[in-house]
Amino acid sequence: MPLGRRGVNYERELANWLWSLGFAVIRAPASGGGVRRRFAPDLVAMFKGRVIILEVKYRGKPTPVSIRCDKVNRLIEFAGRAGGEAYVVVKYAREPWRIMPIKPCNGDAAITYTTSEIKEASRLEDLVRSIININLINLL
Repeated sequence: MPLGRRGVNYERELANWLWSLGFAVIRAPASGGGVRRRFAPDLVAMFKGRVIILEVKYRGKPTPVSIRCDKVNRLIEFAGRAGGEAYVVVKYAREPWRIMPIKPCNGDAAITYTTSEIKEASRLEDLVRSIININLINLL
């Protein structure tokens, strides 16, 4: 299976998992969709007013992840317009999803998350748990 196809499958898997936990989730694939004037992140997940904007990356084996500055800046802009928080989530095969805040980026280069940064990053499930628990605490 081509890597791009696997990435799409993992985006769907992640969207379905978040949905099953009570999030409202929108998957907005933009690559190849002719989207030039506006930007759509891979996933937007909302839970009781909390909005998380996700750029999803899948790698079959541990390798660094790079994202072009123009994409990073559009992701930050989208999060600002939505009143949300932007993250990069990375999944290496047979490992949990890892989540990193978006790093600001200048110029035409890219930001890179090293393999060690990714492996040491928080698990996505921890962020999700904190979002759900915050709202449960507020109900008490």
